[in-house]
Amino acid sequence: MGKHWGYDKNEDLVLSNLKALVRSNPAVRLIPDEKVVYNPNTTAADKVTIISGGGAGHEPLHAAYVGENILDGAVSGAIFASPSTKQIMAAIRKCTNTKKNGTLIVVKNYTGDILHFGLVVERAKAEGYTVEMLAVADDVAVGREQNKMVGRRGLAGTALVHKCVGAASTAGASLESIVDLGRAINENLVTLGASLDRTSVPGKQGGHDDDEDEEEHTGPNEAELGLGIHNEPGHRLKPIPKIDDLLKDMFEKLLSPKDTDRHYVDFDHENDDYVLLINNIGGTSTLELYVIAEHVIQTIPLKRKPTRILISDFVTSLSAPGFSVTLLNLTKAGGKAKDFSSEDIVSFLDKPTDAPGWKPKSYDSKLWESSAGDSSFDEKSPMANHDPTVTSSLEVDPKVFESAIKASLSKLLEMEPKITHYDTQVGDGDCGETLAAGANSILSCLEKGELQLKDPVATLSKITELVEDSMGGTSGGIYSIFLTALVKNLQKAESVTALTLGEAFHGALYDGLFKYTKARVGGRTLVDTLQPFVDSLKEHGDLSKAVQEAKRGCDSTTDLQAKFGRASYVSDEEFKDKDGGIPDPGAVGLLAMIEGFAEGLK
Repeated sequence: MGKHWGYDKNEDLVLSNLKALVRSNPAVRLIPDEKVVYNPNTTAADKVTIISGGGAGHEPLHAAYVGENILDGAVSGAIFASPSTKQIMAAIRKCTNTKKNGTLIVVKNYTGDILHFGLVVERAKAEGYTVEMLAVADDVAVGREQNKMVGRRGLAGTALVHKCVGAASTAGASLESIVDLGRAINENLVTLGASLDRTSVPGKQGGHDDDEDEEEHTGPNEAELGLGIHNEPGHRLKPIPKIDDLLKDMFEKLLSPKDTDRHYVDFDHENDDYVLLINNIGGTSTLELYVIAEHVIQTIPLKRKPTRILISDFVTSLSAPGFSVTLLNLTKAGGKAKDFSSEDIVSFLDKPTDAPGWKPKSYDSKLWESSAGDSSFDEKSPMANHDPTVTSSLEVDPKVFESAIKASLSKLLEMEPKITHYDTQVGDGDCGETLAAGANSILSCLEKGELQLKDPVATLSKITELVEDSMGGTSGGIYSIFLTALVKNLQKAESVTALTLGEAFHGALYDGLFKYTKARVGGRTLVDTLQPFVDSLKEHGDLSKAVQEAKRGCDSTTDLQAKFGRASYVSDEEFKDKDGGIPDPGAVGLLAMIEGFAEGLK
């Protein structure tokens, strides 16, 4: 945390951000002096104008939500700081087409935003504009007694309000109806966030009105629950909890009526429809966000399935590595709004928009209804009844074969820590784990008696399937191709001897694997172990000599520069440690298996 690219101290990062946003979006315009982004098409329409704004650092909020069926304009302050009254007034004057239709300003419930936007609302009214303001407050981490004067903070639920009031405006609703809808939604929103750390501000521009400490971070084994989006501290959790335990705690706070100070929305667990929104607070990877979302969906204690599930970065706090969960009670919001039903609210969420910040794809409601939840999953794989095992008439001693396989894999597992250590220095650190995953998969199959050990072709065919399923990355691909080709070549043999094995290995390497990789001896890969082994076994038919050649090839990798894979991007200096040259991890892993197999045969 805290690392940022070097920017000129005089550069206005917020303005640079807005300029790039507008350059990449031909549907919107920018007033640079006021940091106002607006949509000239929607602001010229005969409709209620929807404007939002606040401090920067919460992108895609606010400017990236300017577009059809959402915001007509947005005004940005400095990072974590409200825009000035001059900026806000410029947004109203630029975006409001006719004073008669009126304007709704949507803000998050923070002191600076309420004061600045509220003052402008009053000034605009004095100039003849019809303007209303709605302050979104959905945070459940702030209790009623804790902050009576300010109230709950506005978090990710703000995005839902933007989308619904924006779509209602496009549909031709009146200002009165839209304000009523916004309030009904706001009163039925709950949000709670959790993060592994605070955020840091690039360029140290500005600061939130309450001047939170931007430098404080959580400890190495800590997380925070209920922190704000301006680095306001939350409740520290130590050690970092398991995700399901954390989510159960979060849902207890979001839904339970036990804590009357923080219980804001009633949910009928059996009957209420609701929207589930999972928000990336900024620094959570897309992969992990969706993993978290799956856990959220499986953990949520409400009986009904969500009517809609929205997953994205909606309201962020720069690069904070966290997420938040928002629930909108559709049933109660629809019952509260005078002119709109819960079905209307859902339709507003579904309306397509060209705003780049609204990333959830719009789908037809019928598609949602027919594909909701687990019904989207195919019950059976097309591979379920497919047995890829190839058999032959070849026979070997099953006990000896089993002993050799176990010895081979055991030696590999014994070497795994060292392989991983080497790979963390010259690769991406996963070689040892990948090989271990394959080894454990095969050993598990052995223990279950699922290998036809008497037939070497059937055994290798099954092992190939196990390797394909359990080993990912380049290593998995290389081993799978080689083993597949080995099975094919071994089928041609009339008996199992060192010479026939040499022929089969040679065919698998030269007519199989080498068709799909340019790796050869000298390239610092597992081929430096494999190719000498195969060449020697074919030429001499002597397993001991072949093992010696394999070891010689593996040892040579300590003096080689990588030419293939991720290690080829590593500098020469990284290939040495205090003990000298570092061997190729893949070559070491393969050598361990070859040596173990030879020892097991004895």
